Amino acid sequence: MIARNSLFGTILLILCIATGTSESAHSSTTQEDAETKLTLIHKMIRTLSSRLTDARSEQDTMQERLRETELSVGKLVSELRGIENRLHQQKRQLKDLRRQRNEQKKALATQRDDLIRQIRISYAMSRQDYLKIILNHEDPSVLARALTYYGYFKRASAEQIETARSHIQRIHALEEKIDKKNAALEGLRRAKREVKINVEENFRQREETLAELSREIARDDQRLTNLEQDKNRLEKLIRKLKQAFTHAHDQQPFHSFKGRLRWPTAGSIRHHFGEKRSQGNLTWQGVWISAKAGQPIHAISHGRVAFADWLRGFGLLMIIDHGDGYMSLYGHNRSLYKETGNIIKSGEIIASVGNSGGSDDNGLYFEIRRQGSPRNPAYWCKTAPLTTVRSP
Repeated sequence: MIARNSLFGTILLILCIATGTSESAHSSTTQEDAETKLTLIHKMIRTLSSRLTDARSEQDTMQERLRETELSVGKLVSELRGIENRLHQQKRQLKDLRRQRNEQKKALATQRDDLIRQIRISYAMSRQDYLKIILNHEDPSVLARALTYYGYFKRASAEQIETARSHIQRIHALEEKIDKKNAALEGLRRAKREVKINVEENFRQREETLAELSREIARDDQRLTNLEQDKNRLEKLIRKLKQAFTHAHDQQPFHSFKGRLRWPTAGSIRHHFGEKRSQGNLTWQGVWISAKAGQPIHAISHGRVAFADWLRGFGLLMIIDHGDGYMSLYGHNRSLYKETGNIIKSGEIIASVGNSGGSDDNGLYFEIRRQGSPRNPAYWCKTAPLTTVRSP
């Protein structure tokens, strides 16, 4: 972005070219100089536009990063879905195994009841040995039936015992399968948690990338807006100033008043000409007069208003052309009482003290320039203002 002092200096150079001396305001040389300055401004705009192009390229890189992140997230979500499906299948299999185990347990319980009955019968029959059964039944048909029952109970008991043993083995086998399925299920759960962590981390990175991209776009848009605004302001100012003001001269030229001018307002000088600023290696090219808000500001000499508008970094600014390349500047005003083109008399009230343009304190920023080059106001304004001003 164009530095404040660079922009301001460019405006002053344009003012000097556009106003100059009244005798040469419309000369071809002055017009060529003005066009040269305008060309320089457009060159600065092209440079900044190139920077914006680089920024857009960086945005494209960030878009590619965002695309890769979203592809990664999509892949992880697909994996997570597969794990969910396998997990669902494992749950169904586990449910089926548990059902089978419960059925086997029920069958075992039934077999156990039958076996208990068989054992009781077998025990009762065992109290009579095989020989007693034969001797106690003289009727052959009864004897045959008794022997048949005895054999049946013996075989049934053996079968029940074998069936119970088979149920117990199947239950053990099912429980082993259930344990394995539980272990596999726990493995899937761990895998699911790990994938979920990866998904969340990728989403977090995606959100950070989106936020960074949004901030970069906002910065670039603001830079572009400011650039266009600067360009429009300068071109508008050039169009106005190229109309070549008809400068009004008093009986004496401005330079003849050196050392005898009055300060533009009452107050105390807080920052002096040439004093080092708090930031960088810049110095004050004028003076800062601390004063009360709303206090009147007077023109230090006669002239014509060359600029009366708001300018970034200087707030409400008025520039008075005094002829012969001399100008006085009054910045950070609360209000401006004159408009561009107005003829000003020496000592006339032109504005009021304020803090526009982002100034922390109320006061007046005051400069005197010759052909755009700053001059020390202390060499020009020796007469005390309405109240005492601390000597520079």
